[in-house]
Amino acid sequence: MNPLFWVTGLLFVGLFVMVLEVFIPSGGLLGFVSIAAIVAAIATAFAEQGIGPGFLVLAITAVAVPSTLAIAFHLFPSTPLGRRIMPSPPEPQDLVPAKKQRERLKEFVGRQGKAVTDLVPWGQVEVLNERIEAVSRAGVISSETLIEVVGTEGTAVIVRTTQTKPELRAFPEPPDDAYPDNSLPNLPKKSIERPIPSTKTFEDFEFDDFENPSGA
Repeated sequence: MNPLFWVTGLLFVGLFVMVLEVFIPSGGLLGFVSIAAIVAAIATAFAEQGIGPGFLVLAITAVAVPSTLAIAFHLFPSTPLGRRIMPSPPEPQDLVPAKKQRERLKEFVGRQGKAVTDLVPWGQVEVLNERIEAVSRAGVISSETLIEVVGTEGTAVIVRTTQTKPELRAFPEPPDDAYPDNSLPNLPKKSIERPIPSTKTFEDFEFDDFENPSGA
C-alpha cells in the first residue's frame, strides 16, 4: 500500500481523535491515541518518503493541530455537554436583583401618600392606593402622616413628611358696626417725613467771600 496513504490516514485519525477528546472527556485516553497517531504519521513520512516529505508533514501537523483544537473549543460550548459544563453568561438584567420592581418604584418618585405604619425608619406607606416598603429620610414618621416619595433605595422608596407652607391671608376689613362711637383703636401714628434741608458741600463754598485776616 502506498506510504502516502498511511501518512494521510494516520494524520486524519490523530486529528479526529483529538476532537473527540475535547467533546468526550476520556481521562486522557483519547488524547494519548491522538498523539500516537500523529507521531506515527510523521515517522512514516520520514522513513518512507524521505527528509523533505517528512518535514512537510511536520509543518502541516504544526498548523493543523492548533487549528483543530481552536475549532473544537469554539464549537464545544454549543454542544449539550458544553452547555452543562460551560453555561452561557447571564444577561445583564439577571445580575441586578428585582430589576423590574426597582424600575417600577421610580414611578412613585414625587408622589404623595400617607404612612401606614410607623417608619422607624423602615415601614410601609400607601401611595396611589398601593402599599409599598419605605424608609424615612429624616427620623421617625408616625402612621397616618402625610409623606412624599423623594427617591428609591433597593426595593423600597425613600420618603419624607410633606412640607406644607402656611397660607398668607390679608386682614379682613372690620364691619361697619365694629366701632359704634366712631372711635378707632389706637393705631401707631404714621410718622411725617420731613424733607432734609439742603446743605452745601465743601466744593460749594466760595472762599473768595471771606475777608483776609488782618495783617495777612
